[in-house]
Amino acid sequence: MKLNVLSSDEGLSRLECCDDLTLPDVMGEGEALERLLGPGCYSRHVLLCLAKASYIDSAGVGWLVMCHKRFLEGGGQLVVHSIPPMVQHVFGILGLNTILNIAGDEEAARGLVSAAKSG
Repeated sequence: MKLNVLSSDEGLSRLECCDDLTLPDVMGEGEALERLLGPGCYSRHVLLCLAKASYIDSAGVGWLVMCHKRFLEGGGQLVVHSIPPMVQHVFGILGLNTILNIAGDEEAARGLVSAAKSG
């Protein structure tokens, strides 16, 4: 799985996933975010753009749920946004829309982060 850091400043990191989220992509990537953003990343707010991930399988779903859980435990927040229709369909079937923090685009994702910071 290829993740790029678009920006990272005080308390907020913007990432993009540059490929599909499938078993070969996430295998051994349990700590991909920590390797990319450093220790303590789960206490931050992270926006993850999935615009370039046209497909997700069960391993990719598991990785996202695991990351979401780590952010909850660490006091941070993961917001997934700009999700392609096929991936959004999988999220809907699995009910992930009620588990993950999902936004339509980056602006809406920033709004979720702002609401969490002020609430």
